[in-house]
Amino acid sequence: MDIQVNSLNYNVNLQDGTIGSAKVGLYGRDEASGDYVNAQVKVEQSDLAEGTTFLKANPADVVTIAKKKLAADTALKDATTTQAQ
Repeated sequence: MDIQVNSLNYNVNLQDGTIGSAKVGLYGRDEASGDYVNAQVKVEQSDLAEGTTFLKANPADVVTIAKKKLAADTALKDATTTQAQ
């Protein structure tokens, strides 16, 4: 499924003018099945490369981080379940 960006918003601290995080809207649809995903992913300052700020970061890099976070958040986790007896 090809994931596209439908929004990128920076959260600015009005007190000091710094950007503390970004919200990235992601959307993807599988043409064959009709399945889709629609997500908002928050990218924190700590997610950026060391020494980088949102003002210095390329928006494409912020989107790449958001896509990686989405993939990690939605990956199938190995769950151990117990059967009721």
